[in-house]
Amino acid sequence: MIDIRRRRLLQLAAATAALAAFPGLGLASPANLQLASPLGLPQVILARALQNERLRELVGERELRTWRDPDQLRAWIAGNEVHLTATPTNVAANLYNRGVPVVLMNVNVWGTLGLLAHAEPMTSLADLVGRHVGVPWRGDMPDLVLRSLLAREGLEVGRDLRITYQASPFETVQTFLAQRLDVALLPEPMRTSTRLQLASLDLMASELDLQAEWARLTGSPPALPQAGMICRRELLEAHPEWVAAVQTAVAEAVAWVAAHPVEAGLLGAQHSPLAAQVIEGAITRTRLEMRSAAQARSELEVFLGILAELSPGFIGGSLPDDGFYLADDSSVV
Repeated sequence: MIDIRRRRLLQLAAATAALAAFPGLGLASPANLQLASPLGLPQVILARALQNERLRELVGERELRTWRDPDQLRAWIAGNEVHLTATPTNVAANLYNRGVPVVLMNVNVWGTLGLLAHAEPMTSLADLVGRHVGVPWRGDMPDLVLRSLLAREGLEVGRDLRITYQASPFETVQTFLAQRLDVALLPEPMRTSTRLQLASLDLMASELDLQAEWARLTGSPPALPQAGMICRRELLEAHPEWVAAVQTAVAEAVAWVAAHPVEAGLLGAQHSPLAAQVIEGAITRTRLEMRSAAQARSELEVFLGILAELSPGFIGGSLPDDGFYLADDSSVV
């Protein structure tokens, strides 16, 4: 079973709570580069990126910190304690729309969501009819993705299926393992962790990939632009070469993590309480691809726009304007 410490950390990988506005502060020239990430695959990507020799020569001292929740991330960015961070894309948009001087550098995690079900296999969302589904974080990204897809499938909550909400993926998992839910909606790495727990209990579960359902029901590619990296604008203005070097290092790291899940699992386990086996499984079930903010913009706007139809506050009221996106000519070393 997952202990309380892991519970607290795992629930943060997809954290997307709306953040309150706060004033930006001037950026003194940093003595070293401070980066941050939530637990999960973004942390593995950054851990690998910081091994990049070019980045090491250019920047020198680097530090990777793990933020526990969006409030801590907000405080770190506001106080210039962190210069760059991995974050869910809606959190990045929300920060920008609330006046925080951040710039989206890239999107590199393109889909971690899936449904695990007891009993009969699932081939589409239509198979949820008559079932009881557990969903973590009401009003957050997993919930909005599922509800948007259910509407497109012509399913109505309360009439065709039942949804109950839990405060975190950990609670969803525990309720699912106790078989008080028919289906659980989970992000990675919780999906992999749950599968491993089911196997240890000699229980089987079927799985439905929501990225594939997104493609089927929206006509978009089978990818959800869920997470990427932001930097403070002051860092971009003071040290564009640092930002460019990080962008290049992240691109190389994403490619390496996707191609070497076993080695990446071992690296990730050195930086977190997650087991290497869990990280490895999460990598193989997640679409990892680094695209610059400019390259990802069209798909990101479609994704955030669809979810904001259900909850405009999810992204701070509207799609970010041009100033949110790092220009491609700013990302070349």
